[in-house]
Amino acid sequence: MLNSHKNYFQLFDLPVDFALDVGVLAERYRALVRAVRADFLSDEEDETARSLARIDLAYQTLTEPLTRAEYLFQLYGVAAAESSRDEDPASTLLVEEMERQEALEAATNRSDPGAALSEVLTRLAERGAALDKELHQLFADPTPSNLRAARAVVGQLHILARYQRETEERQAEVLKGRAAGLNTSRTVD
Repeated sequence: MLNSHKNYFQLFDLPVDFALDVGVLAERYRALVRAVRADFLSDEEDETARSLARIDLAYQTLTEPLTRAEYLFQLYGVAAAESSRDEDPASTLLVEEMERQEALEAATNRSDPGAALSEVLTRLAERGAALDKELHQLFADPTPSNLRAARAVVGQLHILARYQRETEERQAEVLKGRAAGLNTSRTVD
C-alpha cells in the first residue's frame, strides 16, 4: 500500500522544490489514486480510505503555492511563528493596510468603480507575480537566511491574497448594484 513515511513530494516522485510542474503533479496524482483504488480489492477499506485522504491532502497542499511554501517551511524546519528580522515592523504593515483600505474605498467612490477596482486587481496581480518570482528564487537556494526571507514573502502573499479577495468582493457588490440599478430603471420606464 502507500508508504506513509514519504513526504508529499516523494509521494508523487517530485523533487523537493517550490517550483514544480502542476501538470506533472496532476498526472501523478491521478496515477496514484488509480493504483490505490486498484489495491482496494486486496486491502482493507479503512487503509484505502486513509491512503486516498493522504494523497488528496498532499495534492491540495502542493497544488496551491502558499500551502506548498508552508509545507516546505515545515520540511526545512522553519517554524510557523518564525519570521525574518528584516521584515517590516508592525507599524509599517499597519500603515500599508490602511493605505490599501483607503485605495479600495477611493476606487469604489470613483465615477467608474468597476474599472477602478479592476485597476486595483491588476496592480495586486502584478505585485503577486513579483513576490512569486522572488519566492521561487529564495526556495531555489534554501539557506537559513533565504528561508527567513521566504517566510516574510509568504506573509506578504497572504496579506495580498486577503486584499485581493476583499477587492473582488467589493467589485462583485459594485457590479451587483449596477445590475440592480439597470433592472430598476427598466422597470420604471
